[in-house]
Amino acid sequence: MQASAPAYGTLGALRRVDKSLFDKLFPNATTGHRILASVLLIALIFACAKARFYLPENPTPITLQTFGVLLTGGIMGWRWGTGAVLGYIALGALGLPMFAGSDLWALRTPAEAWNASIAGVTGGYIVGFLVASTVTGYLSQVGFTHSSSLWAVALGGLALYIPALIWLTVFDFGWPSEGKLFIDGMYIYMPGDIVKMLGASLIVTGLWNHGDRLKDLFKRKP
Repeated sequence: MQASAPAYGTLGALRRVDKSLFDKLFPNATTGHRILASVLLIALIFACAKARFYLPENPTPITLQTFGVLLTGGIMGWRWGTGAVLGYIALGALGLPMFAGSDLWALRTPAEAWNASIAGVTGGYIVGFLVASTVTGYLSQVGFTHSSSLWAVALGGLALYIPALIWLTVFDFGWPSEGKLFIDGMYIYMPGDIVKMLGASLIVTGLWNHGDRLKDLFKRKP
């Protein structure tokens, strides 16, 4: 039996997919399964947030969060992916140590969490997580699948900086200094982000291909 053609093509010939990668891998999944997957991905983002380090005179740490967020959108699609990231942010806003700036087991009041992370210099990046997961998930569901997943992940990763840079422009945190918005707020993070984008896209691409193999295997069964 000839294998069916994968649901992707050139940038000018993409066909609509609608279903997420999770739906491809688990076509019989229930709402409970999706909730469980979302919880596991929230745990992944939390773990990625704790892999962090700070550059000199830079209050926003370099972390693996972007990798977890892009992977969440790429796997769950835009609805469930955005929901999972929103759940992650909500837990952090309630005072759980979800964000990179909090100690591993240090609980805070919602007011302390809000002022320290969401209303602070990192707030725009946190909002950007929602944008990144939505863009990545949406693009994956309109045809950016398999090897084209790189585009979905890359555009999602770049979209993260839209609210981040707007946030730093609107609110005066004393950082970045005048004339260094793009240098300190974006460019300095790009080398690491490229690695994270490539890693997330490789995993998502591999899972799409694995989904094709599973589909063909089930088709061949008598």
